[in-house]
Amino acid sequence: MAARGVDLFSIGEFSRVSKISVKALRHYDERGLLKPGHVDARSGYRYYSSAQLAEANLIRLLRSLQLPLEDIRLFLRERDPGRRRALLEGHRKNMEEQLSRYRSILSSIERIIAGGGEGMRREVGLRELAGQNILSVRLRTDYDRLGGSIVKAFGDIHAILGERGEHPSGPPFSIYYGEEWDEKDIDLETCVPVARPMGGRGRVQGKELPGCLVAFTMHNGPYHELAEAYQALDLWIRKEGYAYAGASREVYLVGFDQVRDEADLRTEVMFPVRKA
Repeated sequence: MAARGVDLFSIGEFSRVSKISVKALRHYDERGLLKPGHVDARSGYRYYSSAQLAEANLIRLLRSLQLPLEDIRLFLRERDPGRRRALLEGHRKNMEEQLSRYRSILSSIERIIAGGGEGMRREVGLRELAGQNILSVRLRTDYDRLGGSIVKAFGDIHAILGERGEHPSGPPFSIYYGEEWDEKDIDLETCVPVARPMGGRGRVQGKELPGCLVAFTMHNGPYHELAEAYQALDLWIRKEGYAYAGASREVYLVGFDQVRDEADLRTEVMFPVRKA
């Protein structure tokens, strides 16, 4: 390795010893994660010092945990060991939740293979819904942030209810808009029924949902299996001669904040319909 009098490595040499690609090193420089120890004013060549290897090792290991670059930058800037451990602990918890979700999905795949399509054979009914007053938040998000976005929206609604000494008059639900499913752009409205007309604040709106006829089915289990309930509804609606008349709803009868096991979640899925 060339030592150039001040213990500097070219970017290629530093790439070899740090096990980080040149492309990644340039990107880390642009993002302010790992800037070269020296940049030649005439040539623009980047040089790194051996003292930067420890920081490069940290970045490589943190990236192997799929930690976002912004979180890595915060970690590197933080010098307090306790706060650094807290940042890692938060990411560890996220990874465990993700692992638990993957295990649940694998179980769902195994059940579908064993059941041969039994999941779509569900009891479907018709119900006339009365109009209801709600507080709601209309938002757009993507699939990866869907759960967190819904939790935050319901939190905003319940904060207003708490300030006013009011309580929900029924289970919370979400309305999903759009004719097609786009996991990169999900248009939905989180809703909490209330006993009387109420005004909102900020992004929380107060309004009345009109009554409608709905086809519905019950889903017991994880949210990632909800597609089976939608499929069962679609098959029933087509078979019975109905047509869609509005956006789908998911009513959270038993939510994740009430149970520990995803198998105990209870969600009613419904579509407004009309006779075709």
